[in-house]
Amino acid sequence: MSIASPVPVLRSSNGTVLQLDEDALLLRRTSEELLIPLRAIRRIRPEGRAVAVELTAPAGTAPAVHRVDDVSEAAVSLFADTVNAALAMRTEEAGTVDGSTLVISRALTESREERRKRRRRIWAFAVGLFHFLLALAVGFHGEWSLALVILLVGPTFGAGSIAFGAMGADHVYRQWYLPRHGITVEAGRAGDARVLGGRFGTYAYTDLHGVSRSVQTRSGAPTVQVAYHPDRPHVAIVREARSSAAGDAALTVALLLFGVAVEGTVITVAVGAFLGMFPGY
Repeated sequence: MSIASPVPVLRSSNGTVLQLDEDALLLRRTSEELLIPLRAIRRIRPEGRAVAVELTAPAGTAPAVHRVDDVSEAAVSLFADTVNAALAMRTEEAGTVDGSTLVISRALTESREERRKRRRRIWAFAVGLFHFLLALAVGFHGEWSLALVILLVGPTFGAGSIAFGAMGADHVYRQWYLPRHGITVEAGRAGDARVLGGRFGTYAYTDLHGVSRSVQTRSGAPTVQVAYHPDRPHVAIVREARSSAAGDAALTVALLLFGVAVEGTVITVAVGAFLGMFPGY
């Protein structure tokens, strides 16, 4: 049985979504997704700006209920009317089963790469918003030239250098920590890859759980040594010579100091603009 009438998608303020998906309702929360067949539903109860999906249950037992709060009242009314009209077409026997046993649940988890990308987007947005608001405040104070300088220099040279320095610091820490407290194995060359125009070697190894993994590094050697975390095997590095590690550490410190100096200058310029230290700039 499919419903031809247009049914609104109910979306709450916390991101929960309830929608009709052919012969079932799809309830999607932050951490899980429920597929509720229409034959498992007794009725849809509109409750103002909330909706309750009441499941079928044998006589004498309390039915399970799934609620979605803080949604459009008009959308709830139309959603409930349309779905309830479809439910009314079922046979009586369909309403006596335990609907909760027919619900299919699936956990929703982000991959490590998705979490990393999401954190980067949040930080990039926060940094950009900070510099934009700071430049806007300086501009409204009458120093639009300084505002433009802040907007161009701050995120690009200040925050950018700090971001690259932070990534470098993480790499330097792993170069120190993993060879001492992790597991070191030999990885064999499995191919080549191009990253941002550069040529990298791909090296494969198997962790202690029997999972095949790979790393990429600038090397032409047939094998390299890889150190990985015993509890988090995805955290791995290619061991570098001490001279290379020292160079990475020096570059990291330089990037961090440069970024902090630029950000300090940007804030000093902004404060000076508010105090009228740059008249006629």
